[in-house]
Amino acid sequence: MTDLEVNIETQTFRAIPSERVEIEEAVKFANARSNGEFAVIEHQDPHALVVIDKDGSILIHGISNLEAATLIAKEILLRIGLSEKGLALESGEVLASFSIGRAVLIGLAAERFKHAEHDLRLDALRISAKRHNCTVLLFNNGKGIVMGQNSRKVAEMAASYWVTRLSEEGALA
Repeated sequence: MTDLEVNIETQTFRAIPSERVEIEEAVKFANARSNGEFAVIEHQDPHALVVIDKDGSILIHGISNLEAATLIAKEILLRIGLSEKGLALESGEVLASFSIGRAVLIGLAAERFKHAEHDLRLDALRISAKRHNCTVLLFNNGKGIVMGQNSRKVAEMAASYWVTRLSEEGALA
C-alpha cells in the first residue's frame, strides 16, 4: 500500500524568542487571557490557539504549517513590542489521519500482533508502533490516526507500514 494518503491535521510548535515573553505583557498588549500560570490567545486568521507559558516561550496549537506558525509567533511578539530577531521554532507532535478504504478486523489484528490491542474504550485497534515511535489507532471502518510522532514523514511511514502488515496478515476485509 504505497499510495496511502495521510493528512496532517495539526501540529504543535514551540517558538522561543530571544527575549522572554511576560504573561502580563501578553494580557495587556495581545488581548490574552490568563490564570497567572500561562496566557492564552485565540488567533483568528489562521485559526490557532497560542499559549504563553511561564518560561516565556510561545506554544502554537491547531495549525499544521511551520511558516504559518512562525508568522503567528512573530505577530504576537510585535504586538507585545518585542523583537522577532533570533526567534527559534521547534516542531512538536503531529496528529495525522488516513483512511484505508477497507474494514479492519480488530480482534484478529489484536491476536496476530504483540504490539496491537483492542482498545475497548475507543473500540479501535491501538498499535504501539515502536519502530516509528508513535501510536496508530485504527477503527473498524478503516479510518486511522497517527499520534505522538514529531515528523510528518515518519507518521506517514508508520501508517503505511502498519496497513501493509495488517493486509499481509489478512486483518483487513
